[in-house]
Amino acid sequence: MQAKPQRKATTAIALAEARVDQCWSDELEVWVYSGLLTFWRRALPTDSGIYTLIQARICQVLGSAEEPEWQMVNQRWQQLTTGNQAAISAALPLLQLVKDYQLNAGQLFTLALVGLVETSHWLNLILAELQAPDNKPRPCVHLVCALLDCLFGETQLRNALDVAEQPLINEQVLMLMGDVPLPLQRLYLNPFLWSILLGRSTSWPQCRLQPLSAQPDWLLPPSALAELPSLAGLLTDNSSFQGVVVRGTPHTGRGLFSQRLAAAMQLTAIDTPLEVWRDQPVFAIACRYARWLPVLRPKLAPADALRFSPSRSPLVVILGSDGAVEGDMLEVALETPNQAERLVIWQQALAEEADPALCRQLAASALLSARSIQLVAEHACQLARRQQLDLALTHIAEARRKRGADKLRLLAQPITRQVSAEALVLPNMVEQSLDTVVLRACKRESLWERLGDTLKVTPNPGVRVLFVGESGTGKTLAASYIATRLGSPLYRVDLSAVMNKYIGESEKNLAQLLDQAAASDVVLLFDEADALFGNRGEGQENGERFANMLTNFLLTRIESHPGIVILTTNSRERIDNAFTRRLDSIVEFPLPGFEERLHLWRSHFGERGPGEDVYRHLASICDLAGGQVRNVVLTAAAYAQDNTITNANLLEGLRAEYRKQGRDLPKKLEGLA
Repeated sequence: MQAKPQRKATTAIALAEARVDQCWSDELEVWVYSGLLTFWRRALPTDSGIYTLIQARICQVLGSAEEPEWQMVNQRWQQLTTGNQAAISAALPLLQLVKDYQLNAGQLFTLALVGLVETSHWLNLILAELQAPDNKPRPCVHLVCALLDCLFGETQLRNALDVAEQPLINEQVLMLMGDVPLPLQRLYLNPFLWSILLGRSTSWPQCRLQPLSAQPDWLLPPSALAELPSLAGLLTDNSSFQGVVVRGTPHTGRGLFSQRLAAAMQLTAIDTPLEVWRDQPVFAIACRYARWLPVLRPKLAPADALRFSPSRSPLVVILGSDGAVEGDMLEVALETPNQAERLVIWQQALAEEADPALCRQLAASALLSARSIQLVAEHACQLARRQQLDLALTHIAEARRKRGADKLRLLAQPITRQVSAEALVLPNMVEQSLDTVVLRACKRESLWERLGDTLKVTPNPGVRVLFVGESGTGKTLAASYIATRLGSPLYRVDLSAVMNKYIGESEKNLAQLLDQAAASDVVLLFDEADALFGNRGEGQENGERFANMLTNFLLTRIESHPGIVILTTNSRERIDNAFTRRLDSIVEFPLPGFEERLHLWRSHFGERGPGEDVYRHLASICDLAGGQVRNVVLTAAAYAQDNTITNANLLEGLRAEYRKQGRDLPKKLEGLA
């Protein structure tokens, strides 16, 4: 069928101009369709049916009975896009991009044509016809050149090189596809970017929008809140700054701070994987026109550094204490609130159930962030209501234990047992040392007040303790006792998960472990610590040199760690002297004497024991430590089968324990039978 000749449609244009509420994307679609039909009439003398469908679409959008001429449609589009620029850019971000890149009509037509390919099935059919026998829908460079020459004349893009050198290609808004000569290469536009330019899309693959949440101000440090207006102004008005690095341990409010910063810039925060920002340059352009503030959370090891190429969109990088970001970046550190601030936060979080004395105790003993306090308080209040009791420290401690830390569990295992003073059988001197550790931990932040100037410049709330003693002397049990007294969770470090054969991975794991431990203010237990904190060698071999580097890293990080760290070892000499100097306390766990052994037997047997005379006999003859006494009693209880443990049962347990140690049972014990 012959294509219909061009018809004047002055009446149709007048009707269309009266439609002031016309959708901008529809206007753009009509502009591109009208240009394609004009080119069609010159390139193809016949109509395959698509031509008529496109005519109908143009008339539908314009609300007219006849298709207007290209010159009239083009003139109308130019008039629409030269009006109120602010209103136009708000309605169609595409036109803001035109202004930013100073695109001419031909360049905008090219961009619109390539974009509409991603949304219009009819346009795909048209391009397949125009590029036949090659029926791939995306437009080739040679077709774009022919289109622009037909519609806009020789002042526009005249050849393939003009297309390849335009700013949209240089900025990777438009991409050239295909390993073929330039005229045969195809133009591609990311469909998600196109949706944003049309003012429609609110998402991006692998990313997640973080609109401003209705969280209270007390979840952020007052100093950070005060910085928000100035930071927003610097990022908005001064293009020399690429973004902001927000440092802090987990749960210190880094994500909430990013949301507040985005809102101050009249943007929306969007969580962005590092690979998206690094491998998709077009995403930075999308953020500018979608009014997003990208928030990156890279996992950096102590020696890692990131460098970002300058872009038109600022960004936020959330980090812990390790790693660096090169370039013109502002930096903000979100610290754990001090004791006075924590007191206010506990009062806010517990609300009606806040007891002044309990709040003061919690503020002094638990160095938690505002968000952690909020979560613990909610959980503890639920526990108290479920038990129909008034809120107490036990509910707080249970909430802290049950809440846990998922990432911390990857590198350490929780020890959930509660150890009272009655369950701990130690010499008086050791018990006094443990009480001193607890006292130091409870006052670890206020301890520096009104002290001398030298101490004031070196404050450190961390507490580092070394337990030294033979296996079974109660070192791990004492660590549980300290955690119980403090109401803190206890985690035993899993050395097999921390240590890695690849260079740098062990440091990365340890940095993550300490950051997570600081965020939840847990007590960390390094059992058999000489594996990590052992003496450094001369460093002649590669393996020894890397081991020394790991020890140096540990010395630095443990010294600055704000939490409580307990290390255990069988021999004090195995611990590096440089670390020994950094310890706050060293507690020696000797083998138990007669009185301690007597107390151990009583404490372990409980109601099922054979009697006081037997306990004294055992305490005077058996030189066993607490862990070994435990094994004996458990084996004897197995033989007793839930009945009272007899001397015969006890003798079986003693034989098993001495046999395990490779020792003969003392003859004086044979009389127990």
